[in-house]
Amino acid sequence: MLRKLSLIFLVTILSAVVALVPGWAVNKSLSFQAEIWADNWFSLYVNGKKVGEDSTPFATERSFNSDKFTFKATYPLTIAIVARDYVENGSGLEYIGRSNQQIGDGGLIAQIRDLSSGEIVGGTNSQWRARVTNKAPLNPDCVKSRDPLTDCKTSNSKFPKGWFSKTFKDAAWDYATEFTASAIGVKEGYFDYTWGSETKLVWSSDLKLDNTILLRGKISAPTSVSKTSAVFKVGSPDFVSGQSLPRVHTCDGDGISPALTFTGVPKGTQSLAVIMDTIPGPLRPGEVDIGNHFYLTIYNIPPTTILIPAGSSKIGTLGQNFQGKKIGYTPPCSQGAGIKEYTIWAFALSELLTLDPTLATENALLKLFEGKVVAKNSMTVKYQRP
Repeated sequence: MLRKLSLIFLVTILSAVVALVPGWAVNKSLSFQAEIWADNWFSLYVNGKKVGEDSTPFATERSFNSDKFTFKATYPLTIAIVARDYVENGSGLEYIGRSNQQIGDGGLIAQIRDLSSGEIVGGTNSQWRARVTNKAPLNPDCVKSRDPLTDCKTSNSKFPKGWFSKTFKDAAWDYATEFTASAIGVKEGYFDYTWGSETKLVWSSDLKLDNTILLRGKISAPTSVSKTSAVFKVGSPDFVSGQSLPRVHTCDGDGISPALTFTGVPKGTQSLAVIMDTIPGPLRPGEVDIGNHFYLTIYNIPPTTILIPAGSSKIGTLGQNFQGKKIGYTPPCSQGAGIKEYTIWAFALSELLTLDPTLATENALLKLFEGKVVAKNSMTVKYQRP
């Protein structure tokens, strides 16, 4: 009996301490998304744990890759990245034996998005630390050599032990160097994301000769992280309201549905729903007015959902689109010239819906929503076909 009372007393004391220490309120695991573009390859660590790696093998010629990864972690975040420029062998050159044999150059940009708010909380810039572990060629004039593996000189060093951990001391490292997009010559994938104003393209001080570098940066908890948003909001990790819909979500690209985030879901919400639509242009000869063209309908989304990944069909129930040929997303494929505008609506509902997916048109859903809408929000995106 005495042991039981002691345990209850200890639990009570610990609960009181947690309540009195504000920092504990934010020291919990949250969901994040890393968005990275690299020339040519990277590996990503967060708080000492590897959470992602470039999906294209390092030894792939002419690879310029963008990737995103979701992970769970606690603030503050220690971000560590291995960044490598493609080189054909230890000489530091590429296209060896061809007319364009040359010294290549690198570049990387990365940012972290807190999925509980949809906001970018940190990214690469000149405040990050950088260390070079492979430099070649040390004698750049060997670029014209017919035997560069013999003639070109190289400097290599081992990765410091525990370099990616939270406790590693990097004060002796150099600061990263910021570069413009034109200086790096950004290519495929770079424009897949909307980069934050404080997120910069970085490398060591030498884009060409430094082939493998280590990068480290720290991200503190934003002051609002412990607060629950009072406003229900739909967003996306890949674009913001008022800007362009990435081509990958249209018929000119891969035609996959966009990634969506939800914040500030009100108490009492039993389900979420999404409708993406547009007001069509004037009817052409022979066309019949069918109302708004709707490209995506999803309902009975769990209210705890903070992210629906791009192309997902496993969260909530997919309904019809205006084409009516199959359930699920149909990508915008507007006819005629000019910029078209699309609206993504999100609804927080007080009930789950009972509706056959084959009957889940925009009008049918809106009718079912009546009297059940706790909150709603929308965002607009634009697209102009090439």
